[in-house]
Amino acid sequence: MRRMVRGELSKAQQQKIVGEGLAVGVLALGVEALTSNKASVEFAFRRAWRDWSGRAQFPQVRAEASRCDIVGILHRSANRRGPVIAHWTSDGPEYVPALCFDWPVEEAGDAVTEELGVSYAQWVHLAEAFVAGLGDDEVRRSG
Repeated sequence: MRRMVRGELSKAQQQKIVGEGLAVGVLALGVEALTSNKASVEFAFRRAWRDWSGRAQFPQVRAEASRCDIVGILHRSANRRGPVIAHWTSDGPEYVPALCFDWPVEEAGDAVTEELGVSYAQWVHLAEAFVAGLGDDEVRRSG
Protein backbone atom coordinates (compact mmCIF):
# COMPACT_ATOMS: atom_id res chain seq x y z
CA MET A 1 0.00 0.00 0.00
CA ARG A 2 1.30 3.43 -0.89
CA ARG A 3 1.53 5.60 2.20
CA MET A 4 1.45 9.35 1.99
CA VAL A 5 3.25 11.40 4.59
CA ARG A 6 0.62 13.93 5.69
CA GLY A 7 3.09 16.49 7.01
CA GLU A 8 4.53 16.86 3.52
CA LEU A 9 1.18 17.46 1.86
CA SER A 10 -0.03 20.97 1.18
CA LYS A 11 -3.32 22.25 2.52
CA ALA A 12 -4.86 21.84 -0.96
CA GLN A 13 -3.64 18.24 -1.20
CA GLN A 14 -5.03 17.40 2.24
CA GLN A 15 -8.37 18.97 1.32
CA LYS A 16 -8.45 17.02 -1.95
CA ILE A 17 -7.89 13.75 -0.11
CA VAL A 18 -10.62 14.52 2.43
CA GLY A 19 -13.05 15.44 -0.34
CA GLU A 20 -12.36 12.23 -2.25
CA GLY A 21 -12.50 9.97 0.77
CA LEU A 22 -15.67 11.56 2.05
CA ALA A 23 -17.34 11.23 -1.38
CA VAL A 24 -16.55 7.51 -1.52
CA GLY A 25 -17.76 7.04 2.06
CA VAL A 26 -21.03 8.87 1.38
CA LEU A 27 -21.63 6.85 -1.79
CA ALA A 28 -21.04 3.64 0.17
CA LEU A 29 -23.97 4.68 2.38
CA GLY A 30 -26.28 4.92 -0.64
CA VAL A 31 -26.42 8.71 -0.51
CA GLU A 32 -26.94 10.45 -3.85
CA ALA A 33 -26.83 14.08 -2.69
CA LEU A 34 -26.57 16.34 0.34
CA THR A 35 -27.90 19.80 0.97
CA SER A 36 -25.68 22.69 -0.01
CA ASN A 37 -26.93 24.71 2.98
CA LYS A 38 -23.65 26.09 4.34
CA ALA A 39 -24.67 26.17 8.01
CA SER A 40 -26.02 22.60 7.95
CA VAL A 41 -23.02 21.17 6.11
CA GLU A 42 -20.49 22.94 8.33
CA PHE A 43 -22.26 21.93 11.56
CA ALA A 44 -22.51 18.27 10.50
CA PHE A 45 -18.87 18.17 9.34
CA ARG A 46 -17.51 19.83 12.48
CA ARG A 47 -19.20 17.21 14.67
CA ALA A 48 -18.10 14.30 12.46
CA TRP A 49 -14.52 15.59 12.11
CA ARG A 50 -14.13 16.20 15.84
CA ASP A 51 -14.70 12.51 16.62
CA TRP A 52 -13.05 10.95 13.54
CA SER A 53 -10.00 8.78 14.21
CA GLY A 54 -8.25 9.87 10.99
CA ARG A 55 -8.35 13.63 11.46
CA ALA A 56 -4.82 13.92 12.89
CA GLN A 57 -3.49 12.82 9.48
CA PHE A 58 -4.90 16.04 7.98
CA PRO A 59 -3.69 18.84 10.26
CA GLN A 60 -4.37 21.57 7.71
CA VAL A 61 -8.08 20.74 7.31
CA ARG A 62 -9.99 23.06 9.59
CA ALA A 63 -13.33 22.26 11.19
CA GLU A 64 -13.88 24.80 13.93
CA ALA A 65 -16.70 27.26 14.50
CA SER A 66 -14.35 30.09 13.47
CA ARG A 67 -13.32 28.40 10.21
CA CYS A 68 -14.60 25.26 8.59
CA ASP A 69 -13.11 24.14 5.27
CA ILE A 70 -15.78 21.63 4.19
CA VAL A 71 -17.84 23.91 1.93
CA GLY A 72 -14.71 24.93 0.03
CA ILE A 73 -13.60 21.30 -0.16
CA LEU A 74 -16.92 20.21 -1.64
CA HIS A 75 -17.27 23.24 -3.92
CA ARG A 76 -13.76 22.97 -5.44
CA SER A 77 -13.65 19.18 -5.56
CA ALA A 78 -14.59 18.67 -9.22
CA ASN A 79 -11.93 21.16 -10.37
CA ARG A 80 -8.96 19.61 -8.57
CA ARG A 81 -6.04 18.42 -10.69
CA GLY A 82 -4.43 15.02 -10.63
CA PRO A 83 -5.77 11.50 -10.57
CA VAL A 84 -8.92 11.36 -8.53
CA ILE A 85 -11.13 8.52 -7.42
CA ALA A 86 -14.19 10.55 -6.55
CA HIS A 87 -15.34 14.15 -6.40
CA TRP A 88 -18.28 16.40 -5.56
CA THR A 89 -20.31 18.57 -7.87
CA SER A 90 -22.56 21.42 -6.90
CA ASP A 91 -26.00 20.97 -8.42
CA GLY A 92 -28.25 23.82 -7.33
CA PRO A 93 -29.32 23.20 -3.75
CA GLU A 94 -27.24 20.00 -3.44
CA TYR A 95 -23.72 18.62 -3.34
CA VAL A 96 -23.54 15.42 -5.36
CA PRO A 97 -20.80 12.82 -4.79
CA ALA A 98 -19.60 10.90 -7.84
CA LEU A 99 -16.99 8.34 -8.76
CA CYS A 100 -14.56 9.29 -11.51
CA PHE A 101 -14.63 5.80 -13.03
CA ASP A 102 -17.39 3.32 -13.67
CA TRP A 103 -16.49 1.18 -10.65
CA PRO A 104 -18.55 -0.45 -7.95
CA VAL A 105 -18.19 1.67 -4.82
CA GLU A 106 -16.32 -1.18 -3.08
CA GLU A 107 -13.60 -1.05 -5.74
CA ALA A 108 -13.38 2.70 -5.31
CA GLY A 109 -13.04 2.01 -1.57
CA ASP A 110 -10.08 -0.28 -2.27
CA ALA A 111 -8.52 2.42 -4.45
CA VAL A 112 -9.09 5.02 -1.71
CA THR A 113 -7.26 2.82 0.78
CA GLU A 114 -4.36 2.24 -1.61
CA GLU A 115 -4.02 5.75 -3.00
CA LEU A 116 -4.97 7.94 -0.05
CA GLY A 117 -3.46 5.91 2.76
CA VAL A 118 -6.60 5.95 4.91
CA SER A 119 -8.80 2.88 5.02
CA TYR A 120 -12.14 2.65 3.28
CA ALA A 121 -13.71 1.76 6.64
CA GLN A 122 -12.39 5.01 8.15
CA TRP A 123 -13.89 7.08 5.32
CA VAL A 124 -17.23 5.29 5.72
CA HIS A 125 -17.11 6.01 9.45
CA LEU A 126 -16.53 9.73 8.76
CA ALA A 127 -19.34 9.71 6.18
CA GLU A 128 -21.75 8.01 8.61
CA ALA A 129 -21.14 10.66 11.25
CA PHE A 130 -21.35 13.47 8.68
CA VAL A 131 -24.64 12.26 7.18
CA ALA A 132 -26.08 11.58 10.65
CA GLY A 133 -25.51 15.25 11.47
CA LEU A 134 -27.80 16.33 8.64
CA GLY A 135 -31.58 16.28 8.72
CA ASP A 136 -33.53 13.66 6.77
CA ASP A 137 -34.71 16.40 4.41
CA GLU A 138 -31.07 17.36 3.74
CA VAL A 139 -29.97 13.93 2.46
CA ARG A 140 -31.15 12.25 -0.76
CA ARG A 141 -30.64 8.50 -0.74
CA SER A 142 -30.79 6.05 -3.63
CA GLY A 143 -33.80 3.81 -3.97
